[in-house]
Amino acid sequence: MADVDVTRDGAVLTITLNRPEVLNALNRSVHLGIRDALEQARDPQVRAVVITGAGRGFCVGQDLQEFSSGAGNVADNLRRNYHRNVTAIRALQKPVIAAVNGPAAGAGMSLALACDIRIVADTASFVPAFINIGLVPDSGGTWLVRRLLGTARAFEWLTTGRKLGAEEARSWGLANEVVAADELAHRAQEVAELYAAMPTRAVWETKRLLDAAENSTFSDQLELEAVTQAEMTQTHDFGEGVAAFLEKREAGFTGAEVERTHPITVRNVDDLERWRLTTALRLPLALPHLYLVEYWGLVAVVVAIVNWFIALVRGRTPDAVHAWFERYVRYSTHVGAYVLLLADPYPKFRGWEGTYPVDVRIDPPARQSRWTIGFRLVLALPALVFAYVLGVVAVVVGALSWFVALAVARVPDGFQNLGAYCLRYQAQTYGYLLLLTDRYPSLSSGSGFQFEKGDR
Repeated sequence: MADVDVTRDGAVLTITLNRPEVLNALNRSVHLGIRDALEQARDPQVRAVVITGAGRGFCVGQDLQEFSSGAGNVADNLRRNYHRNVTAIRALQKPVIAAVNGPAAGAGMSLALACDIRIVADTASFVPAFINIGLVPDSGGTWLVRRLLGTARAFEWLTTGRKLGAEEARSWGLANEVVAADELAHRAQEVAELYAAMPTRAVWETKRLLDAAENSTFSDQLELEAVTQAEMTQTHDFGEGVAAFLEKREAGFTGAEVERTHPITVRNVDDLERWRLTTALRLPLALPHLYLVEYWGLVAVVVAIVNWFIALVRGRTPDAVHAWFERYVRYSTHVGAYVLLLADPYPKFRGWEGTYPVDVRIDPPARQSRWTIGFRLVLALPALVFAYVLGVVAVVVGALSWFVALAVARVPDGFQNLGAYCLRYQAQTYGYLLLLTDRYPSLSSGSGFQFEKGDR
């Protein structure tokens, strides 16, 4: 029996933690199961996700039996397992509903709070159990609890480890709704189906905007809303919503994405503002990232060779390899944007989607022609030459932007857009070469480009 059970009912995917004998405590197998399930949830046909637990518990956090022979490198375990899954939930472009059927303790509490909505059984409870064994909250617990409760109440609760019942959790704002235990599964499915019938892209963008608001100024948030709204007017669901309103009927939303002419796109929401100090020191600050890109690239060459043989036989890149290459291309783009002054925040080292102003989105793996796989390197040569030329252009633009940013603390819109265009073409080229897609890189500025910025 799998430690994580995944089922699909229409557009709703349900992920069930399935270790009821230990109240669904987390071990390596459960982490991998959640990771695979969240990859399945990226399917465009899935429009809402439910996470719940089997038996009488939701999840009581780390299985301490794994630590019986020593804790090992706890930080690496958190980064490799916990961080990856809670980040994937926040980055998932559809609503995630936690159906909390019993105790949610420790990292299990963080898992529930990482979800967008929490439907809670009247027998459920939330316990920040870390303090009880001399630890601090992890898996995003401090960030998530503070966001929901505010600093004062978050500190009190996390440092006392007090158990909160379902009704108290609802009154505090940790739970959206409390239902009888025997009605939880039905109610969670009902809420999930409600969201599955909504305009999925609009739901995701609202989720993304709220997350961005945690670190945005008011003016930055206004700009991000303007850019996002411009994109939303291009969706099928916007047209359907307006037509339904005018015709006085129920809208039939499909959740279809903005029509894109290439599977690899660049989303550019940079605000053009630059801090003079980090501009002056940009190259020294970027050195750790540049070393990592170089190292990751060397490993990627080896993986690409092995993947070429696999894809030649299977007709597609395996999901795990596709996800790894996807992060490499995205991370390289984030670093390139930082070095070339196309964005100002310091990049994260992970290459997760939605974490940088100049970001890359790559479609899930799909079948490709074995003929084009076999001759991929030869076919990619012209694109690689042009990508090199654009790289030189981007360096020149970056150098000019450096002088301008030092003088006026911002970069010209035209420079930033041209640099982003160069990075977009390079991302499409590397994606084509690494078998992320069989679509050839496009020179069209409208192909795979989303950077409407409005009046900046």
